[in-house]
Amino acid sequence: MSKKHEPDNFEQMSIFGIMNLLDNTENTLSSDDISKIIDKLSDAKRKRESIEAKKRRQEEREKREREAREAKERKEAHIREVTSMDLPLDWENVFNQDVRTQGVHADSISDGLMYSLSNLGRVDIEYISSITGEDYKTIICALKGSIYQNPETWGECFYKGWETSEEYLSGNMIRKWKAAKEADKEYNGYFAENIKAIEKVIPPTVATNDIYITLGSPWVPADVIDDFIEYLLGDWRRHWYSINDEKDFHTKHDELTGTWEIPFKSRCNHDVKVTRTYGTDRINALHILERTLNMKSVAVTDEVVCNTNSSGKKRVINQSETILAIEKQNKMIKAFQKWVWEDDARKERLERIFENNFSCIRRRIFDGSFLRFPDMSAQINLYPYQKDAVARIIFTPNTLLAHDVGAGKTYVMIAAAMEMRRMGLSEKNMFVVPNNIVGQWKNIFHEMYPSADILCVDPKSFAPSKRESVLERIRDNDFDGIIIAYSCFEQIPLSKGYYQNLLIDEQKHIAEIAGKKNKATSRLKKKQEAVSKALSELSVAMDDLYNGVYLDDLGITRLFVDEAHNFKNVPLETKTNNVLGINSTGSKRCQDMMDKVHMIQKKNDGKGVVLATGTPITNSITDAYIMQRYLQSGELSMIDLQSFDSWIGMFAERVTEFEVDVDTSTYRLATRFAKFHNLPELTSLLSSVADFHQVDESADIPAFDGYNDALVSKTPAFAAYLADISTRADDVRNGRISRKDDNMLKITTDGRKAALDLRLVDPMASFTYQSKVARCSENVADIYFKTSADKSTQIIFCDTSTPKAGFNIYTELKDRLVLHGVPESKIAFVHDAETETKRSLLFAKVRSGDIRILIGSTYKLGLGVNVQERLIALHHIDVPWRPADMTQREGRILRQGNTNSKVYIYRYITEGSFDAYSWQLLETKQRFISELLSGSLTERSGTDIADTVLDYAEVKALAVGNPLVKQRVEAANELTRYMALQSKLVESRIRLEKELLEMLGQIHNQIDLIEYCKQDLAFYTEWRKINPPVEDSKLKKEEAEKRKTLREFIGTAIREHVLETKEKTLTSYRGFDIVLPANMTLEKPYVWLKKSGKYYVELGDTDIGNLIRIDNYLDSLEDHLSKLMLNLEKLREKEKDIRFELSKDESYTDQIETYKNKVKKLDKKLGVDKK
Repeated sequence: MSKKHEPDNFEQMSIFGIMNLLDNTENTLSSDDISKIIDKLSDAKRKRESIEAKKRRQEEREKREREAREAKERKEAHIREVTSMDLPLDWENVFNQDVRTQGVHADSISDGLMYSLSNLGRVDIEYISSITGEDYKTIICALKGSIYQNPETWGECFYKGWETSEEYLSGNMIRKWKAAKEADKEYNGYFAENIKAIEKVIPPTVATNDIYITLGSPWVPADVIDDFIEYLLGDWRRHWYSINDEKDFHTKHDELTGTWEIPFKSRCNHDVKVTRTYGTDRINALHILERTLNMKSVAVTDEVVCNTNSSGKKRVINQSETILAIEKQNKMIKAFQKWVWEDDARKERLERIFENNFSCIRRRIFDGSFLRFPDMSAQINLYPYQKDAVARIIFTPNTLLAHDVGAGKTYVMIAAAMEMRRMGLSEKNMFVVPNNIVGQWKNIFHEMYPSADILCVDPKSFAPSKRESVLERIRDNDFDGIIIAYSCFEQIPLSKGYYQNLLIDEQKHIAEIAGKKNKATSRLKKKQEAVSKALSELSVAMDDLYNGVYLDDLGITRLFVDEAHNFKNVPLETKTNNVLGINSTGSKRCQDMMDKVHMIQKKNDGKGVVLATGTPITNSITDAYIMQRYLQSGELSMIDLQSFDSWIGMFAERVTEFEVDVDTSTYRLATRFAKFHNLPELTSLLSSVADFHQVDESADIPAFDGYNDALVSKTPAFAAYLADISTRADDVRNGRISRKDDNMLKITTDGRKAALDLRLVDPMASFTYQSKVARCSENVADIYFKTSADKSTQIIFCDTSTPKAGFNIYTELKDRLVLHGVPESKIAFVHDAETETKRSLLFAKVRSGDIRILIGSTYKLGLGVNVQERLIALHHIDVPWRPADMTQREGRILRQGNTNSKVYIYRYITEGSFDAYSWQLLETKQRFISELLSGSLTERSGTDIADTVLDYAEVKALAVGNPLVKQRVEAANELTRYMALQSKLVESRIRLEKELLEMLGQIHNQIDLIEYCKQDLAFYTEWRKINPPVEDSKLKKEEAEKRKTLREFIGTAIREHVLETKEKTLTSYRGFDIVLPANMTLEKPYVWLKKSGKYYVELGDTDIGNLIRIDNYLDSLEDHLSKLMLNLEKLREKEKDIRFELSKDESYTDQIETYKNKVKKLDKKLGVDKK
């Protein structure tokens, strides 16, 4: 084969080029040669492409690695930059020109922190620096343990996002721990101290046997219910899955409405487990399960003929079938509660969910001692608990001011509003108060802040013709406070635009939930349709109705609502039916307040509302949900408790029983929330907003040494009536009498009436000196005559047998008092004052002492009645029904403004009656409410406060005078006492652990100060050796001239530097820099001496004296070092003491367990263990 025309480089030739070559060489190559050449060229091409591809991959890999390396280096450089605590050379403090720093100096960094909290309402490192002269890094190091940087708010700025330890180490600690862990990983250990601090205070994990879980607990995932269905009913689902899509059978649960939904509930009616074991022929297991999940009662009804409606038919409860269905329901609940903790993986998962959402909340203790109230009248001094409450309002988004009646809530709200306005935290404050106390509020406001610019809006000034101008004044002016009456506030509408945006947001939220797996329940779809319809129907008709200034136009940044319990009757969206004590309808007035509260919060980043009431919980613990909806709607949404049904699923236990409808004699199902569970989690959640305080003598409340119990002996007639009561209870229990004719409610009521006066239940009975009326009239008359010189007054409360024709307790009391010599003109019934004007006149006469004995009911003489000025005694002639009633009664006398140093409260108790037990129940319930609101509740479960009807066993025990009742009360009191001691012990340990953490930071800072001082002392000692005092007279004269020039120079510089916003290094003296501080005043001049350390030298009025002060300070550096070392020794000694206290193994758990068992045994003996 000829080589003449063969190209030099085959790799550079294309197949096309070879073909041209062949043409030019007249086909001198054979076809085999050509094929070989082509193959060789193809191989060469593939090899070349492979090499090039490999090279490209290598280059791309190297580029990625280089870019990753550079990105990592940039990130590490960035992290070093943001965590180095170094400022740019041209940095200027934002407070240099701020009037809030002028003339303000803090002697120490800790004082600077207090100033920051007092003047700004937050930790601000820049502000602290401007008033102490210390650099940012020194401040942060010195406050280590007292402040923490929040990784969620620091914004990669080392001096931003700092919070007090009380603020940072409270709230949801798991959420904060996760945020700190994530940030610590990203920023190379920068937040390590946060993690350590959080891990020390995270609440302990709740044992599974202490967690209340049931069918309907909203935090249980829907797939767990699916697993339970399979466990309960077997693997029948596999057959259905084979012919249908498995996901169609999954249980659905949407958190917005709290609805659970089980699809295809009738799919296995042939299965024995569905219709027999856990269900019935009339209602199968899946129907029962779904109703149970939705906290609904299980009722089986029959259709019967009737003449009461047009259809001629109605449905009535089938008692026997319903009883069977309820039994199956209870059996299913018990099976779930046993099954749910048996699997380790499921147990761990549920424990984690519960901990992450509910048991991880740490209560914050507020300390308002740092507040100075510079604008408040010097005549006003708030009590410590009031200052603490002001601090809570300042530092938390929303507050429930649950201070006792008469504790001075008005002062707290006004002080908080004015402080927030001074700090720049609130621009416009509005106070919504009952109509009749607008003037009273105005007077207190001016008493506290005489120069405050206040606008008062009462019904007269808010007449229709004036309304628009008043609203424009509110909108356009900068009032310190706007006090507005309830009725006026109700007349200010929200705008159409606000409602439209609200509905649009709700529409989006529903769509978001509906788009998630197993969330789109039929109830959620109906709600979605209802919201869309409401949005489309929101037309211009609303604007036609009102075309003026709306509430959302006024610029309100803080809303304070006084006596907020008046707005608890809010409509509830609930699937539960026939629940005693729950009014799902509510009132438009309360819903209006809810809408307006949420509007204020929406416009102010979720904050801005304070509700004040002495009785936030009155009818039931479910009142707490209403308060949380007002103040914690965001928090409830985060943990999926925003719906009432979800809330009760978390905290309440339903009990459903049959009762006879008194009007129709037919059976009906009555459901009540008999027990509440997971109470520590509820109280922790409430503690985020609730500020609770009970009145005591420290707040100018008159001394009260405890109740004077006047025991009225049991008469033979009353003993006989008790026997009759016992027989009636037997008849009711054994069904020997129709419950329409008699029932436990009637028995309880009659028992209370008989204890008050037998004539109320037996018209044939006559007056006896062994009666409450006789004893009460004697005591009241005795006090009346003993206190005549002071014109002291008394109140008698009686809710039973109010004034009317025929026999009644009010008239009987008055007649007996007149017989004792009390003038009739000195006695009054509150019921006779039928108008507001007459009431005001009556109360004025009581305050002046013209009326000295006032008789009334809790309703008419409780809330809002201020007649405490001369009140010396209060008499409970009967037992109030609710704890809130007792609070309102006694709030009339235990109140600020009572001029008596000591007061007396009498309780009249008929021996052997329901009285003593009823008082005990009342006190227990009130203590329960107090512990719930104060955050000190330790019991995990408790009965509802709404239950006022005694059951059979209680009636029997009281009627026969069983001594075990007394033992039970005593054991319960001891149990409560030890649980309180244990709670205090835990609280003390937490406080000590926090103090130890702060102490370690202080010790570290003190060691640094000592080291700096040692270096400076060594330098100064050496300087003194090198520069001994001059002896030559000529040199002395020159030295004197130099000192004169220097002191004059320093004096002039100080006077010129007054209120300068920047620190200035003036000169060097004896090796130390003399530094003029920022924001210095002539009233208190000082300089810093700087070297390794920094020393504060206070100056005087003369130039010559000031230089001597500097000399003296430098000459006493050794003394200063000794003081620093002594202080370090004290700090270490305190650290040692704290560690010793923490090492003690103290606990009251044994005593608690002992008394728990004792109470349980006594309850069993008394037959009340089911109560």
